[in-house]
Amino acid sequence: MSDLTPVITKAVESWAAKLLEHFKAQYGSLYFIPLWVNANTPGKIAPNIAQNVEEQLLTIQDNQITINIVDDKIGLVFNAFVDNFYSSLSFIGQGLMKWFDLKMTWNEYLQGLNKRKANPDQTSYNTWKTNLNMILETIFDEIIIGLNGAGKTVQLSNGAQFFGSSKEAVEALKIYQ
Repeated sequence: MSDLTPVITKAVESWAAKLLEHFKAQYGSLYFIPLWVNANTPGKIAPNIAQNVEEQLLTIQDNQITINIVDDKIGLVFNAFVDNFYSSLSFIGQGLMKWFDLKMTWNEYLQGLNKRKANPDQTSYNTWKTNLNMILETIFDEIIIGLNGAGKTVQLSNGAQFFGSSKEAVEALKIYQ
């Protein structure tokens, strides 16, 4: 555990709460009742996801922190989120997630995204891409806000270039190329 763990955990908790509200608005909050998803869920899942964020996405040198916007590393954090979210659900909720194929790994999500991209009707692809962009941009923005608030300088990079915003970094991911 580093001195940044509480900052990252708070950022992840804020992100998870925003994500929950987004999907409640998109799909209707009634779907979440049998899952036992509520206002406490972000706090339950944040610590393990924050640990993955620190281990996979952050490089720290002095007072400078780089968020590594690299597909494989993002995939590990995505998988940690899905696993922790799934574990927080009721037995019924876990069954429903499996039934509707909503418990996806990063690679399964990418396969679904690519399948939808190949479909002439781009509606489903655009929904999946918009949701993924929102998920990723929001977590990076929350981390940046938290780290800046802790007096840290943050930059976004994919290893080859630096980006001026989360939106720009996410749009440069290999999955969209």
